[in-house]
Amino acid sequence: MSFTSLYRLSFYAMLVFATLVLSVDATDSKIAMLYPVAVAAVALLAYLTVDRNPDLAISPAFLYAGAVGSVGLAVVEYAIDPNQLLLALGHWLVYLQLVLMVRPKTVSEDWELFLLGLVQVLVGTVISQSDSVGMMLFIWAILTLWVLALFSLRREAVRARDRSRGPAAPGAAEGEPYPGLFNVPFLLSALRVTLTTLALGGIIFLAMPRRGGATRSRLGDVPGQHLTGFDDEVQLGQMGEILENDSVVMSVEMFDEMGAPYQPKTEPLWRGVTMSKYDNGRWFRQARTPGTFPTALPEVITSRPRKVVRQQIKLEPNDSAVLFGLRPMLDATSTRRSGPDLNTIDGSISRSDTRSGPFDYEVRSLLDTDLPQPGEVSLSPYRRLRLMLESPEDQELRDVLRPIATKAIEERLPPEQRGDVRLVARALESYLRDSGEFGYTLKLDVVDRTIDPVVDFLVNRKEGHCEYFASALTLLLRSVGIPARRVNGFKGGDWNELARIMYVRQKHAHSWVEAFVDETAPPDRYPIWLTLDPTPGTERDRSVARVGGFRSHFYQITDAVRYVWVFYIVGYDAERQNRILYGPVRNLIREARRGFAMMGQEIEKTRAALRQLLHFPDARSFISVRGFFVSFVGLLLLAGLARASTLLVQRVVRWLRGPDRDAAALQAGASHYRRLAQLLAEYGLERPAAETQDEFARRATLFLAARGSGVEAVADVPRAVVEAFYRVRFGHRELSPAALGHLETRLDALETSLRSTQA
Repeated sequence: MSFTSLYRLSFYAMLVFATLVLSVDATDSKIAMLYPVAVAAVALLAYLTVDRNPDLAISPAFLYAGAVGSVGLAVVEYAIDPNQLLLALGHWLVYLQLVLMVRPKTVSEDWELFLLGLVQVLVGTVISQSDSVGMMLFIWAILTLWVLALFSLRREAVRARDRSRGPAAPGAAEGEPYPGLFNVPFLLSALRVTLTTLALGGIIFLAMPRRGGATRSRLGDVPGQHLTGFDDEVQLGQMGEILENDSVVMSVEMFDEMGAPYQPKTEPLWRGVTMSKYDNGRWFRQARTPGTFPTALPEVITSRPRKVVRQQIKLEPNDSAVLFGLRPMLDATSTRRSGPDLNTIDGSISRSDTRSGPFDYEVRSLLDTDLPQPGEVSLSPYRRLRLMLESPEDQELRDVLRPIATKAIEERLPPEQRGDVRLVARALESYLRDSGEFGYTLKLDVVDRTIDPVVDFLVNRKEGHCEYFASALTLLLRSVGIPARRVNGFKGGDWNELARIMYVRQKHAHSWVEAFVDETAPPDRYPIWLTLDPTPGTERDRSVARVGGFRSHFYQITDAVRYVWVFYIVGYDAERQNRILYGPVRNLIREARRGFAMMGQEIEKTRAALRQLLHFPDARSFISVRGFFVSFVGLLLLAGLARASTLLVQRVVRWLRGPDRDAAALQAGASHYRRLAQLLAEYGLERPAAETQDEFARRATLFLAARGSGVEAVADVPRAVVEAFYRVRFGHRELSPAALGHLETRLDALETSLRSTQA
């Protein structure tokens, strides 16, 4: 591929990716992704037409009309949606870019196209900072470095052409300025420069002081995704919508109490909201009473060994106030003013700020799930009866469920164990999860619409997803007098081994049950709830794995890229910078100071020993065994120092003098090449800085051959002189006197031929 074609195609690819940065995450515009396609199509058209034949370019009148029309299109787009002013301005830049692409390109017009693409990139990064934008931005940056290098070469070639032939008409066809330039060494050099530039830019980005809360949200208060199943009222079966969605809900980094990365051994339950009231297939949220986490922990927690896991959670934009964490939680904090609030009724956490943009917060939890939730109040027997033991108003539901629960308990527990609330709850959980009578499915086929959906699930269908299993267990527990509530949240997530982070997606949504097993608890003690999960785990795991299709096999790579973009570029704030860079540097300096202090102590001990060894009160004390030893060692050290100094001086002198080669031969080889360059310069042929001597020799050969028959016989002289120069300068060879004489004769012949043709 020629230099001109490579440069132009690379330039167009850079413009396409600049438009992709602007459009890839503009989900509010239905036609956003048509703009990169349009840029690619017009680029291909321009490459096949106007870039090969400037006569096919559009007229200046059409150019001006297109520029004016682009303003009208941008105004119309803004009038349709005034909230998308920046996006409309970005699309206006695309219109101008399309018009300029079908014109002949001079150096100045290439600059204009580059600046249009650059502004599109800036607009795109302001509008959105998703990982998709980050990936397009990275590719655009690589292409930009490559194109700028090619642009510099092209500009120098145009300047050299203008000096040798005079100014050319705008858009005139160009010859190949750099034949044979693109070899392996050139590409490796370009790659080295690119990687060095990116590395230096990365170091500057990491080291530059940051402010807290660097993460920015999208422009405007556009609500994020809707989390089905976390509203105040949830219809049974409604969560099936979210279970088939692969979108990321939150990303979680976990650390143990020592600050080391933590990977859970089992699927964690990310607790969200609790549902207490049920009415014919509909669940209603439990009451909310805002509170704070207690500073003093109860004795039941402090008296047992505690293992704490810290979760740093980045919640993706959504319209729900619900926050998630592992129960029991010790505290929850956020850098925002509206930090997480504790609901003292059910021990869940929430936020008051639901505007668009991600929400970053941190939760510290205990790994022992049997411990109570600090800050959660204990319900009085009356409230437990009202909220959790009263089935719907018709008594028929309890009459239907109680025989089913009683039979399941009798089949799994001997009579002496049926009074243990924990064992009864576990027996009902096992009945739904392990009996083999019930299966997991996302299909919501109803057999009998005249009865309650939970009864239809238990008696007729015996298939459903987690909502049905959790609802059935909650109502079965209540039918035998055990207070229970349904919990909606997420179970597990996709663990990324490369980034050591867990991505929780909508498909990981889950429902489970919490049963109140501390009947004798006084009102002033935190209640103890038993966590129960009646959903068949293996069947659910297979269903979750199917969501996402083929692309789920690449989550290890795509999620790692997303992690770098979200946490270390967009979310790179002061806290993360301190943990990654400044904290380790301070620790290293602290350890270095401790090491130098120990070295100083040892040096001081050595100095004291030397002072004692070298101390002679008078001349008579020097005449002794110790005096002989000191004087001998001292003279030996002085002799060694003198010898080392002599060798060092010799090496420096040899280095300054240079290699012992035949300087006369080297000077002769360089002088022949210098004479050739001066001779050709007199006839208008000069070597630009970007051209190698070999390329200059080939161009000089063509130049001499074109001057007529009188010079053709000496057209090979430049090639011979440059080859001799290369042998001497880079091959470290010596030219024989005969070779030097032959070059001198050939140069004389070249000079004579040129003088004669000029005369």
